[in-house]
Amino acid sequence: MKTAFITGHRRINSPLVHQGLEQLTNFAIERGCTTFLTGMALGTDQLAAEVWVARQLTWKAIIPCQDQSALWPRANQLHYLILLTKAEEVKVLYPQYKRGVMQARNQFLVKNSQLGLAVWDGSTTGGTFLTVQMARKAKLPLIIFNPLTQQISFEPKHYQLKFDL
Repeated sequence: MKTAFITGHRRINSPLVHQGLEQLTNFAIERGCTTFLTGMALGTDQLAAEVWVARQLTWKAIIPCQDQSALWPRANQLHYLILLTKAEEVKVLYPQYKRGVMQARNQFLVKNSQLGLAVWDGSTTGGTFLTVQMARKAKLPLIIFNPLTQQISFEPKHYQLKFDL
């Protein structure tokens, strides 16, 4: 069983990112991934969960803290709770928010995956950038959808040419 994680921006253009997530998911499945991990943040993480639910794929929610959604608007909280009921597993890393829980979640995603999927515009700040950097340091293959250019790239570059015979 191979596992892929998703990381991505919170503020997204849903139709474009939805298409990108479909493509990222297809590439992950082609590479043998059968399970997907998401941190369930607003934006990309939850949109990925929606894609996986619609496709009846196995996915797990890795929640940084029990109160992750406490400051979100009520509609977002309800959507989050409904999505969590559709996960194969919900793993909560910490009982409540404290400094560092988001980074701990991202480290968990990287350490427990064989492939990273990212919706990332190349910006060099924020959680998506830091998670991509963690994956690179761990020498994890990455497939990146850039929502600005709508391009997909592969890291390492030769990874896109790998064939299983």
